[in-house]
Amino acid sequence: MSILTMTTDWGLRDHYLAAFKGELISRSRDIRIVDISHEIEKFNILQASFIIKNAFRKFPEGSIHFIGLEGNTQPESSSFLIVKSEGHFFIGRDSGIFSLILDNQSKEVYDLKIESSADNSIIYSRLIDILCSLSEGEQAEKLGQVADSVIQSYFARPTTDHTGIRAVVIYIDDFGNVIVNVSKELFDDQRKGRKFTIFLRKAQYNINRISNNYTDAESGEIVAFFNRDGYLEIALNRESAAGLLGIKVLENIRIEFDDNENS
Repeated sequence: MSILTMTTDWGLRDHYLAAFKGELISRSRDIRIVDISHEIEKFNILQASFIIKNAFRKFPEGSIHFIGLEGNTQPESSSFLIVKSEGHFFIGRDSGIFSLILDNQSKEVYDLKIESSADNSIIYSRLIDILCSLSEGEQAEKLGQVADSVIQSYFARPTTDHTGIRAVVIYIDDFGNVIVNVSKELFDDQRKGRKFTIFLRKAQYNINRISNNYTDAESGEIVAFFNRDGYLEIALNRESAAGLLGIKVLENIRIEFDDNENS
C-alpha cells in the first residue's frame, strides 16, 4: 500500500478536498492518504514548506507528497513537477517550494508537461492520474521529462558575530508559539558558555535562560527552549506568545551574549 500525504491551502469547509480524495480512492483502492495540513494560508509557500520539511522524513521512503497550492508565481510561468529526493517523491507546482523543503539535497526533477493554462478540472484529473500511477509503482522518469533544476527560494538565515545572533521568526504555530531560525547547535557554538539575552518586542519579556519545555514556566510566563525539530521556540505557557508579544513571521529576533560573565 502506497502512502500519499497531502498539504494544501484548500481549507476544510468546501468540497474540493473531498472530491479530490474521492477521485484518488476511486482510481486506486490501495492508496493510503495522510493529511499533513489543509489550512495553509493562501499561496504561502514559506508556511507550507516549513510544515512539510519538518514532517516528510517521519514517513517511510517511497512516500508520495502532494503539494496543492500555487505560490506567488504566475501559474502560467511555473511547471508541475515530480521531485525525487531522499527516497521520497514530491509533486506540485514549481513555485519555489521544492527548494525550500529540500535545501541543497540532491534531487531528480521531472517536468510533468501539464499545460498550466488548462482548465482546473483537466489539470487535477491529470495530477490524479500521475499520483495513482506513481503509487502503483510507475517510474517517475516515465511520467515526466527530465528537468535541470527547480526554482530557487530561500529561508532567511541567521547572521552571527562575536556579540550575538540576528535571527528571524520563520513560523508561528496554531498555539501562538514562535519558532525562530536558530538551531541548538548554532546557539551553543556562538554562546560559548556566556550569559545571554533574547530581546523581544516588549522588553519586560526579554529571556535570559533556556528551559526544557513549556512546563518549566508558570502559566502565563514566557519561556524559550529548543523544540523537537531543533529550532529555538518562544512560548507562553497555556497562552499565545505571538499574540502577547505582537510578533509576526519574518520579524527579527536578537540574541546578545555577555562577555563579562560566564553562566
